[in-house]
Amino acid sequence: MAKVAPAPEVAGADDQQANKLERESSEDFPRSLVVKKQSGLFDFSNSEAIKEKVRANKFKKDPYNVHDRYHTSGHFQKIAKNPKFENTTLGVIVVNALWISIDTDLNHEDETIFNAVWVFLLADLMFFTYFSVEVFIRFMAFKNKRDCCRDGWFVFDSTLVTLYAFDPFALGLVAKLSSGGGLDLPTAVLRLFRLARLSRLVRMLRSLPELMIMIKGMITAASAVGYTLGLLILVTYVFSIAIRNLVPVDSDIEGEFFTSVPEAMHSLIIFGTFLDALSDFIIPIKEQSTPVFILCWVYIVLAALTVMNMLIGVLCEVISAVAAEEKEIMIVDKVNEKFSAICQELDKNGDGELTWEEFKGIMDNKDAMRALESVNVDPVSLVDMGEDFFFEDNVPVKVSFDEFMGMVLDLRGGQAAAVKDVMGLGRRFNKKLFKTKDRFKGFQTKLEEMEEMLKTLAA
Repeated sequence: MAKVAPAPEVAGADDQQANKLERESSEDFPRSLVVKKQSGLFDFSNSEAIKEKVRANKFKKDPYNVHDRYHTSGHFQKIAKNPKFENTTLGVIVVNALWISIDTDLNHEDETIFNAVWVFLLADLMFFTYFSVEVFIRFMAFKNKRDCCRDGWFVFDSTLVTLYAFDPFALGLVAKLSSGGGLDLPTAVLRLFRLARLSRLVRMLRSLPELMIMIKGMITAASAVGYTLGLLILVTYVFSIAIRNLVPVDSDIEGEFFTSVPEAMHSLIIFGTFLDALSDFIIPIKEQSTPVFILCWVYIVLAALTVMNMLIGVLCEVISAVAAEEKEIMIVDKVNEKFSAICQELDKNGDGELTWEEFKGIMDNKDAMRALESVNVDPVSLVDMGEDFFFEDNVPVKVSFDEFMGMVLDLRGGQAAAVKDVMGLGRRFNKKLFKTKDRFKGFQTKLEEMEEMLKTLAA
């Protein structure tokens, strides 16, 4: 057994030893206990990792915003930045999606749109004109036109407008000019490409966070669902082989349900997992083979009642984690939106940092008080923390905007304390204790010097 080294006596250590201990307590020890990102199946349930991920993404330098690439003046940028313009576009997208179903059912002109009823031609012209004008306005709003190729949404929308121009207008015009003979093309397949217009509905996800939570949940749960389905297939495969060995040869149930291992797996999944017409499956088996009947019920208990319910639990856990992440994102966005302008107003010297004197102006700012209350932050607690945050050894220090946002987010009511919070508090106490010990050492040194002087005078 290795011997444990005795703890150093800090009180009698020299400055070098005290500084070493301070570094160990404030750096090495916490870093050794930092919880690393999990790589397991259920790492989505780590609430602290979710918060850190959201804050890291929101507080990173220069987050992308297409409005930053627009002109600062002019009519096009004013229209492109207007929320009413985007809401109108979303409304037209919904109407266009509804119109596609009407056009599919009632417009049977496959050769060329110019031979269709005038209503269909007029509707397509109106939708195409609006989407073209919308893309043109956004293009003209860019200060550097090459930036439009770097914006994913602009490339996506311009591609859809190009497809809209190709079909039905370009193909219809070529067919009309070819003496009315039509095009030797698979028009039914080309009409399916019109479904690409429905992909514009993806833009609605930015306005409907509930849908985004569900889609993110599906993506996040893909790995867990895959492993669960893999377990289900493995169980089904094992039971299929067992049943194939026990089923009576040339029996009715063999010919109907268990002719081969793949067919047995298919029957077990349909009847034993999805429980579709279970009585039509289990009653004939009960009448013809008791061992197969027992195996089928064991499979049903494992697959339908255990594995599938476990899958439901995984999905519920994923949705809860994604909902917590979206809630954190909305809170962080709200704090950023409300306090960015307030901090700029309080920052008198414009250096991008807050001092204690500037921070005290929050108490006199009614908008700041309302913003704190809206995110469930107690202003009194914020001031108490600010006294410790803006001073080190009674020396005022400046705090960056990101650090101030982190303090506001940490002081929200209902926040749960984690191990890292306790460790951070311990680091602050250790730092202050070491500095206090250094001061006492200085006093002790001076007292010893005074004692030596007194002894010298007495002698």
